[in-house]
Amino acid sequence: MNTKNNEIKTNSQAVDLNIPQYSLPMILFMFAWPAAWFSFLIFVIAPLFMLRPDGTLPLWGVNLISLLGNGAELAVALIILRREGYRLTLRALRERINWRLPKKLWKWGAVVDAFIAAVAVVILLQPISTQVATALPPPDWMPYHPLPEIASLQPPPPDRNVVGTVVYFIYEFFIIGILLNFIGEELYYRAALLPKMRGVFGRWDWVANGFGFALKHIYFWWRVPFLWGAGIAFAFIYGPMGSLPLAIFFHWLGNIF
Repeated sequence: MNTKNNEIKTNSQAVDLNIPQYSLPMILFMFAWPAAWFSFLIFVIAPLFMLRPDGTLPLWGVNLISLLGNGAELAVALIILRREGYRLTLRALRERINWRLPKKLWKWGAVVDAFIAAVAVVILLQPISTQVATALPPPDWMPYHPLPEIASLQPPPPDRNVVGTVVYFIYEFFIIGILLNFIGEELYYRAALLPKMRGVFGRWDWVANGFGFALKHIYFWWRVPFLWGAGIAFAFIYGPMGSLPLAIFFHWLGNIF
């Protein structure tokens, strides 16, 4: 044992003793509960309480699902880190969550290459996504419906005043988008969960994390065929390349694409 770095060798890789490792059943559960929670919000709560009289899902309903779904992931990530003994400040968590940028030029190149490869996977597998949605069609009111002839979302009311527009922009872009979606998912799946997978998966923990991230989106089942590329890219940027800020940034950039 290396007492200086407080590490042991497991599956030919170093495991930080300060980060409790999860068993395989626990790892599976940590990917399964968000999938179950989102599925409950989408397929139980939305049809009962959110649909318009014409059977479509309003934009506020989509945002509420994201607020409750991604908000739960962010909350659990913070609970995990707190239970490890960390104060929930950026200074205290900096090393634990890889809050840094790569110092070596080759790592920057590898990060960009990983993102380009992920975008290529999405483009190549997009036809499969459409085929899956055609074979197993989601409800017409489903948010982000993959079939272009079905449009269930309507834009915000055009008569909102300036203050309302600014408030809504802050809510949807910063709170729902950046804080809960990009930061929340990366804190949970990468910062909190990925380091706890090393004891089971060894050096390939980031690959397993990427596949688990894709499968977690089973409630959007047509996206799973191409999301594994994005998930692996984000896990690679966080794990081997060691940068949570870049994982968050490229997650945001990937959603734009």
